[in-house]
Amino acid sequence: MEKYTTKNLFIATYLLASGKVSFEGLEKLDFKTKLFVFTPFEKAKELEREYFSGGALPIKTVFAEYNTLKDLLFERETNGGRN
Repeated sequence: MEKYTTKNLFIATYLLASGKVSFEGLEKLDFKTKLFVFTPFEKAKELEREYFSGGALPIKTVFAEYNTLKDLLFERETNGGRN
């Protein structure tokens, strides 16, 4: 199954807050770049277009998911990871 990835925190937040796709986690692109991974791909692309067209979601949900993703993104790595 093809996965949708983005490094844009705001798009990832919108996708997660929609409740219409599954968040598969973070994928490390390089030592400082992480990608948010979602499935299914086609639904995620549809939501991305919706986001750029001014789509609206409940603000409480958006803020909650933003904080969740931000915490994951900036979580410190252990066992030799860069801190």
